[in-house]
Amino acid sequence: MFLDQPTTKKKHKSLKDYFDFRNNQVNQIGLILFSAFIISTSLHFFFEERFTEEQWKTRPMTRHKIVDDLIDSHVLLNKSKPDVIKYLGQPSFTITKDIMLYELGLAPQFNSDQVEHLYIEFSDETVSKVSLTLYDY
Repeated sequence: MFLDQPTTKKKHKSLKDYFDFRNNQVNQIGLILFSAFIISTSLHFFFEERFTEEQWKTRPMTRHKIVDDLIDSHVLLNKSKPDVIKYLGQPSFTITKDIMLYELGLAPQFNSDQVEHLYIEFSDETVSKVSLTLYDY
């Protein structure tokens, strides 16, 4: 039955045919979007400001640029109060014995009567929470 039919081999595509972008618009659009993604993430990483202890202490009006890196790195978690004061300097405000606030400088805001601060909460004499908070003046 199948023996009387001639067998034809299916021609395999060569490797270069899979990467031929001249006639395939879907592949061209995908390549453009992938390239845009790589370039944008590289630029974001390159221009993002990193936290440094020196910049925190010497330029208090620009702290809003580096506070996200400080929070994301979890550097302050489980540190004692003297260690935090040594690392960041004296707090701007002490709400209770377990809550300290640091001013972050003048960040662009839509609401002018609230100011963003770095909120540090202690429990059992170590840092348990670090976040941003808004306070009215």
